[in-house]
Amino acid sequence: MTADRRLEMTAALVVVFAFAACGGNVTGGEGQRYVTDVLAGAAAGEGMRPTVAIAAASDLRLALDDYREALEAACNATVTVTYGSSGQFARQTAAGAPFDLFLSADSRYTDELEHKGRVAPGGMARYARGRIAILVRPGLPLPADVTGIAAPEYRTIAIANPDHAPYGRAAEQALRAAGVFDQVKSRLVLAENARQTVDYVEKGNADLGVVALSLLTGHSPGSFRLLDESLHQPIDQAGAVIAGTGAERTARCILQQLLAPPGQEHLSKYGFEPPASD
Repeated sequence: MTADRRLEMTAALVVVFAFAACGGNVTGGEGQRYVTDVLAGAAAGEGMRPTVAIAAASDLRLALDDYREALEAACNATVTVTYGSSGQFARQTAAGAPFDLFLSADSRYTDELEHKGRVAPGGMARYARGRIAILVRPGLPLPADVTGIAAPEYRTIAIANPDHAPYGRAAEQALRAAGVFDQVKSRLVLAENARQTVDYVEKGNADLGVVALSLLTGHSPGSFRLLDESLHQPIDQAGAVIAGTGAERTARCILQQLLAPPGQEHLSKYGFEPPASD
């Protein structure tokens, strides 16, 4: 191990233990460190840049696009956002994709990046908890509950791919918990991400979708139904400041704005709930 690497590891440990000593600022376990103040973890060598590249889960598209100007003004930076599936972004970022901030729809993917050494110390925070809903295309009745999805009029049912999309995983869990997965699995159409799932229903390529509630702003209340969160594991969404980009401090600023009261209030307008506190 080189002297430089030893110094980097020592600095990282100092930050981690400093957070552990601050009551209420660190959550999580088994090596994961989720904080409520990502700005406080900035190290002396971290950089600022007038541009920030964000890899964001597609369920954030409406909420984040609507909040981008506020983020740019608060952090004095131009923000570019690429939307997609959290699992795919996690793999790309681990392989060195040029993202400064990763906003995942599932904290397991930020955990993975942290284990691989891609996250700046003290640079992970949970920013929201997502919900899923049933959406039907125009002209079809809305099921009274999740068991109604098995009705024969729903010939095609869209969910995001559970292999890499957290909302698809939650959708599959809900269908299994309701006891209808085996009845509908031959009718499932797998989308690449949460946004594409909604597109399939809106464009008539699927009769029904189990989708992210955050993407249904503007839809008629009679076209969708919120599902009971007890049907699936919590969709704990988390952000990670990527290490070694030269824009860590700016990325921290963006993530902190989402954690601040105005950011949380904005996210709530799109159906997001407050993040987990443990």
